[in-house]
Amino acid sequence: MTKTQSGTDPEKVVLPKYKKIKAYILEGIVSRSFTDALPSEIRLAKFFSVSRMTARKAMGELENEGHIIRINGKGSFVKKQKHYTGFFSVRPFKQWAKEINAEPTTKVIVSRVIDTPKDVGKKLGFPDQVIHVCRLSYFDALPVRYAVRYLRTEVAAGIIMEDLTKESINELLSNKYHIDVTKIDQELKAVALSPEIAELFEVSPGYPAFHFRRTEFSDEKPISYVEYFMRGDVAFKDTFSPRFDSSRFKT
Repeated sequence: MTKTQSGTDPEKVVLPKYKKIKAYILEGIVSRSFTDALPSEIRLAKFFSVSRMTARKAMGELENEGHIIRINGKGSFVKKQKHYTGFFSVRPFKQWAKEINAEPTTKVIVSRVIDTPKDVGKKLGFPDQVIHVCRLSYFDALPVRYAVRYLRTEVAAGIIMEDLTKESINELLSNKYHIDVTKIDQELKAVALSPEIAELFEVSPGYPAFHFRRTEFSDEKPISYVEYFMRGDVAFKDTFSPRFDSSRFKT
C-alpha cells in the first residue's frame, strides 16, 4: 500500500467538505433531482455543517467548470447542458458494455514505471517519470478497445499495484486517490490500424478504427495522457442519452 507524501494512508484521506458539496450538487444534476434552482449557500452551509465561505467555494468551482450559473439576488441554477453524442464520449467500459448487453473483460498488456517520453512530457508538463499502462478490452471475447495511458507518478504511484483487469483507472483516481478529473482535452480521428495494433485486435492491417487522444486535468494540472483505439464496426453500436451524464466526470 502506498502512502501520500505526507505519510497518510490514501484510503484514510478525508474528502474536503467543499468537494463533498460539489459532489452532492453534481449527483443531483446527474440524477435530475436538480433541474433548475439549487439550494442556497446558506442552506448548503447548514446541511453540511460548514461555513458559508466553504459553500461559496464549492459553488464557485461549479460555476467556473460550467455546471451552474449564479445570478446576483436570485441564486444558483443548473446550467442547461449541450447535447453530447455517445461515440465521442469515452465512458467507463463496464457502463458501455452493460448498455449494449455485452460481457466486458480486460487484459493488462503493460504496467510499469518509465522515463517520460518526450512528446508525452510536453503534454504532462515534463514529469521525470510516468506510469505506463496498456490495456486491451473485450466485449464477449471480441477485442474492441486498446488503451495506452501515461499517468504522473506523483498523482497515484500505487495504481499499478491495483487489479487493472477489473478496475477503472479514473474511478480509482476519484474514489481511492481522491483526484478529481475536472477537465478533458480530447480529439478523435478515423484511422487505419497499424500492423502492431491490428494484431492485437485480431484483424488485418489497415482495419478501420477510431483513435482518441485525451489529456486529463485536475484543477488545471495535466495528470494523464491516454490514447484509445476502438474498432470502427463496434464504436457505433451505442446507446446513450443526449443530456448531461456522470460519464463526463468518471471515465
